[in-house]
Amino acid sequence: MSRPRITIVGTGLIGTSVGLGLAARTDRNYEIVGVDREQRHLRDAKKAGAIDRIAGSLEEAFDSAGLVIIAVPVQAARHILQEGGRYFADGAVVTDTCSTKSDILRWAAEHLPDHVQFVGGHPMAGKEKSGPGAAAGDLFRGATWAITPSPRADESAVSTVLGMVESLGANPLYIDPAEHDTYVAAVSHLPILVSVGLFRMIRDSRGWEDASLLAGPGFRDVTRLASGEPTMSRDIMATNRDAVLHWLDRFQEELSLIRHAIVEGGDAVGDLFKSTALDRDTFILNPPQRRMPDGPAAPSAQDQIGQLLGGGAYWKLKEMSDRLGKTDDDGSERRRQMAARDD
Repeated sequence: MSRPRITIVGTGLIGTSVGLGLAARTDRNYEIVGVDREQRHLRDAKKAGAIDRIAGSLEEAFDSAGLVIIAVPVQAARHILQEGGRYFADGAVVTDTCSTKSDILRWAAEHLPDHVQFVGGHPMAGKEKSGPGAAAGDLFRGATWAITPSPRADESAVSTVLGMVESLGANPLYIDPAEHDTYVAAVSHLPILVSVGLFRMIRDSRGWEDASLLAGPGFRDVTRLASGEPTMSRDIMATNRDAVLHWLDRFQEELSLIRHAIVEGGDAVGDLFKSTALDRDTFILNPPQRRMPDGPAAPSAQDQIGQLLGGGAYWKLKEMSDRLGKTDDDGSERRRQMAARDD
């Protein structure tokens, strides 16, 4: 009898890190298959031990796979759902690691057959470097992993994804897609633009040659994200445009307030720095905690992984997911409402 199969689509930083984490389980009874257009990435991922076998096509990769993890930029994920929908096995669970959630949930509803269940996901972890060479099996340890089940995802499907997240050492957080997209635009997507904008501004200045000699850790830290994967950043801005523009406008307003304080001088500038330092230190030392909704106790990652992987806290997820699925299918109105709430 063949072993259960997990397929990872995309063997870059995230996909290879997922594979390394899953492969590290000493009690695993599943095969990990990888598929990618970049053959070099596949070879490197296999050499690192992140995958057991390379598939030459989506049809081969999805054959008999109980769990499929789509770890590619969001626009590429749309293509995977469109082209691969007919190849998924009966009862297959499909999840993703894309940075935006509303669009991919809509695409999954459009392109996946009824016998396939989709549970969206987004690990809040990464590096500025891409590719399997930057991957690490502990990349997700302690990180938040957003979970956005589709309305038709059943207990087994959600449990499978929750168990995968738990086995990678991440902390699952249930959140509706529109809420996710609104707030990651602030804490994940806007920082990319800040990093890119700051580097471009100084790089394009006439004083760059001399300024670059003085660039220390502060400049390198703030501009780190400018070295990120361009395709991923492009797709983020395309699929989360309104939310990103909202927070970009808010950031420009904040810069204007800071500029005004500097012009005015006096205690205002010092007070601004003091209050901000206190707020950030509080955030770092005592990060906010948010639990999954109450539900059946989630089994430990050391337990047997269901048929492939295990998890819990299903019924509240299902109730909330069903409710979300009945209204505002594209999430755009919810994003507008939440953006307005933050003004």
